[in-house]
Amino acid sequence: MKTFIFVLLALFIFPVNIYAADEGSAAEDEMVKTQSETSDESSGIVSQRSPIKGYQPLTIAGQEIAATYLEETLGERHGAIILLHDQAEELEDQGVITPLRHQMPQYGWSTLTIALDYPFEPDILLSATAENVSEAAPTETASEETAKAEGKQKKTPLPAISNAQRLDAAIAFLKEKEIDRIIYVGHGVGGNLAVTLLDTETTPIQALILVGTPALKTDKVFKTFKHPVLDLYGTNDLAGAAEAVQQRKTIMKRTGNSQYVARKIAGADHLFTGLQTTLVNSLRGWLKVTFLDKKKSN
Repeated sequence: MKTFIFVLLALFIFPVNIYAADEGSAAEDEMVKTQSETSDESSGIVSQRSPIKGYQPLTIAGQEIAATYLEETLGERHGAIILLHDQAEELEDQGVITPLRHQMPQYGWSTLTIALDYPFEPDILLSATAENVSEAAPTETASEETAKAEGKQKKTPLPAISNAQRLDAAIAFLKEKEIDRIIYVGHGVGGNLAVTLLDTETTPIQALILVGTPALKTDKVFKTFKHPVLDLYGTNDLAGAAEAVQQRKTIMKRTGNSQYVARKIAGADHLFTGLQTTLVNSLRGWLKVTFLDKKKSN
């Protein structure tokens, strides 16, 4: 009889213990899962993006200037392209510069971009009253007054690195790699900068490609520039782009530069949105005809 009662008790008690154990195990598993997810989220927050592909800063006058360099991957070194970005754009602007710098290497053209320094153009501000100016003027803190009293001075800022210095450093970088054929590609205001610096470069630039470049302050350089020029613009480009190209075309015709080519890309805006492949093929085809096909015929 006692044995029978013990068996009955065992049947009721052990399942409860087993259920409790399973519940505890499930809770432990859930805790581990939660910790894992938390760890993943934390690592996601801490993780940092790696630098852009080909990031290669150049040291100029003791300062590090952001730049990128991608070596040609065709196995045939045709030359290098220095890309000059537009105002308000960067090394990776996802418009004109990025597709060119990433895709031209597969056709034998190494690419180099460098951060350019354009003058800041502030918005037009309303005139402030003397009262507003007085209220807006920051007051010195006690620590600042103490620092002045002790004769402490702020560090003198480093001198600005001009765009001419930046491009000189870019050319020197390419020369160290024994690249002799160097092409300027300027987008927008970057094209204006390229033209402005053509006369100042000690290393001659073999060709100039302008993309959506507005009218220049002076077209004097084109009167003596005999190298190949490709002038690209879109039908939906910025206002004045078409007129600027026509003006340069007229000057080139007057000076007898038969290596000047102007091309209009139908449907293209200033950033060649959705037409980046057309942009790359236009440059690649022109460079092929201008340099590679001529070399083969010789």
